[in-house]
Amino acid sequence: MLSKKSLVLCMCALFALTAPAMAAPSKILRVGMGDPIDSEMGAIAKRFKTIVEQRTDGDIEVQIFPSGQLGGETEMIQNVRSGSLDVAVVGIANTVPFVKKLGILTLPYLFENIYEVVRGTTGEGFEILNKYAMEEGGFQVLGYTYTDYRWLSNDIRPIKNINDVKGLKFRVPQSAVLLETYKSWGANPVPISWPETFTALQQGVVDGQCYGYITFQAFKFNEVQKYITEVHYTYQLQPMIVSMRVMKGLTPEQRDIVTKAGKDAQEFCLAFQLTESTRVKKELIASGTQIDTLEDEAVWKKLAQEHVWPKMLEFVGGKDRVDAYLEAIGKK
Repeated sequence: MLSKKSLVLCMCALFALTAPAMAAPSKILRVGMGDPIDSEMGAIAKRFKTIVEQRTDGDIEVQIFPSGQLGGETEMIQNVRSGSLDVAVVGIANTVPFVKKLGILTLPYLFENIYEVVRGTTGEGFEILNKYAMEEGGFQVLGYTYTDYRWLSNDIRPIKNINDVKGLKFRVPQSAVLLETYKSWGANPVPISWPETFTALQQGVVDGQCYGYITFQAFKFNEVQKYITEVHYTYQLQPMIVSMRVMKGLTPEQRDIVTKAGKDAQEFCLAFQLTESTRVKKELIASGTQIDTLEDEAVWKKLAQEHVWPKMLEFVGGKDRVDAYLEAIGKK
């Protein structure tokens, strides 16, 4: 006669043999990104994963690869275009070589505040830019990662006015608009790939870089940068893009879920950014980072707009397209 323990073990074994196996996902979406998982990129990717997997009952699995595991951003964009990578979260400047009209979002002092940023990345403004991405880039924008203004940091001196920035070398992405913006102030922009930025700062190849507080802390830039200055010249947007080829391989219902999940994740990311950046700023100040505001930002704005906008309008699609976008988001 079986003991009570043996009977329990037999019943467990029988249940394991007769219970239905968990269905494997019919589709896996790989999401590549350059920033760490505890950044804004990580926030939008994790939210996207949760929503897609819940709404498809696990039929689509989302795998996240942070910190450049799948390559640099240009490489990831190329792979998304070809369909060898499903989804990527990348800096807007890195999409411009593939879709120049997306460079509208990099024009200096385009957005005066976060309210204008949101208007520019939702509604009709979102649809205008997404149409360019789909027609010319081979990818669809699912949502935008909000990562704050590109504050200036450096390890040489505090920057409080236009004279303080002159001659300093700053790492910038390979963006024609950003290069011209820094030149308009008398600074020396140096294009360096994102994965090489910390080393470049550490070795003195450049004096500074530009990014929001959350990623600044996540990459431990405070170990090699003493000073941050809040300059509102460009808000760093990082679109989450999905391959058009991959989308065609999904069912209509799956495409709808993925598209809506991107917009929902974008809303979540905005709340995350606003909350976390405030917390991180306080932590940076407490740890010894000096954070300044400009005494003369009107001068910075005038120099950038007068120098960059006339020079770069054709580069980002022409005056008519820029005007159409501005009208769509309520700016003249």
